[in-house]
Amino acid sequence: MTNALAAAEAALERGDYGQCIALLEQLAEANPITNSQGAEIRMLLVTAWMGKGDESKALSICRLLTRCKDLEVRNRSRQLLDVLEAPSLARPESWSMQLPTLEMDPSVGKRPKLLSRRKLPPPPPSPPTGPTRAPAAGFAVLVITVLVGLTLLLSGCVRITADLSLPGPDRVEMAWTIDSRSGLQLPWQDAFSQELRARHLPWNIRNAGNGHLEVKAPTQNSEEASALLSQTVAAAGRTAGLLLPAPTLKLDERNWLVGLKQELLLELDLSALDSLNELQIAVRLRDQASLRSLQSSPAMASKNAKGELIWPLTIGVQNRLQWSQWRWSRLGLGSLAILALLVLTAGLQRLRLLMGFGYPELPS
Repeated sequence: MTNALAAAEAALERGDYGQCIALLEQLAEANPITNSQGAEIRMLLVTAWMGKGDESKALSICRLLTRCKDLEVRNRSRQLLDVLEAPSLARPESWSMQLPTLEMDPSVGKRPKLLSRRKLPPPPPSPPTGPTRAPAAGFAVLVITVLVGLTLLLSGCVRITADLSLPGPDRVEMAWTIDSRSGLQLPWQDAFSQELRARHLPWNIRNAGNGHLEVKAPTQNSEEASALLSQTVAAAGRTAGLLLPAPTLKLDERNWLVGLKQELLLELDLSALDSLNELQIAVRLRDQASLRSLQSSPAMASKNAKGELIWPLTIGVQNRLQWSQWRWSRLGLGSLAILALLVLTAGLQRLRLLMGFGYPELPS
């Protein structure tokens, strides 16, 4: 099935809609619309029928997809349905060129009187006319990519909040909350969540469908968290048509037996987002009780009305955060307590000997 689906996608990319439809119809029979794989196959089938110019079949499949259980598939199918059901506008007569009618001699086989005297130059080619045909798949993909970028640029943008915490030694927790300031689901949010799934990144994705998207990663060590952050930032840039530099996440730890000192360095270069002035990005820091020092630039981290520590990022520049915290070790504190009890017991026994009581004896 994977090879057949890949062959269908390749045929769609090179514009061979007939072969693509033949492959996808076989896959659609084997995969019902109720599962996610069947829904994705039918979405590709809608694009292929649109590329072939058969809007009626594309409409019938698109209407079925609007009743799919998957929320993302329903949203995408509704957007395509709006495009397919849009009324066709009549072409104004002023847009076309009309050539004058030449008077012909009634005698059969004779040339027109106008042409009998002098030879006229050939008329210019007629402008392209006729009914508008459905766009090809490659052009449709290009239009969708441009629309996603324009949506991110002009829609009032989004508000991105990244949660960051250090729950234990060499352990990092990350989560992203992406909200549309218009309260509507943006195409970029759908494209971003699909890109994360396509890359098989370990994010738990929750799409509320009202402009609210949550992604949360499991607890990882610092190296895994740094690699995941770089891959996620690259995916966000690809879906917006931007090339974002890889961020830096580095965790240094020093064990002092009774506790652990953790120092976190986070650097984010947002120079590529210089034109997105309305975009809001902030980092929310957890575990404030163990926080010892915090340095951030160019913006300073501060507490909001809920008492949360928020570091707002500045668009168009390099952002840097240094976070230091101290974490007590239960094992180290327990070892010190046992050692202190042993020293105290030895001191009391020595004092007993100096007072002449001797060693304690077992009862007879």
